[in-house]
Order: sequence, then structure tokens, then C-alpha cells
Amino acid sequence: MSMDRNLPATRSETALTETDARPSLPRRQPLSVAFLPLALVAFIILAFAIAAWTFLSAAT
Repeated sequence: MSMDRNLPATRSETALTETDARPSLPRRQPLSVAFLPLALVAFIILAFAIAAWTFLSAAT
């Protein structure tokens, strides 16, 4: 019995699997992650607008 069959295969000896043959798809971010910075900026602008409105209306 030969001991060569028990050795691990090298990369050049192995055939390409289906996952290697398929082109990789581009990574897509969830929509909620994309809108998170927009929601934070909108919240900060609204908070400053409400604070300014409150300050200016109290001054009169």
C-alpha cells in the first residue's frame, strides 16, 4: 500500500470547484445602513432649527 495517497493535495493538483469558477458578486450594503448617516444629519439639522426657533421666539 502506497503512502502517497494519504498526502494532502497541493493547489496545482486540485481541480477548480464551482465556487472558484463563479465570478464573485459585488457586496451590497443593506438599505438601512445607507440611510443611517442621512437620518443622523437630518436629526441634527432639525434639532438646531428647533433650538433656534425656541431661542428666537423667547427673545421677543
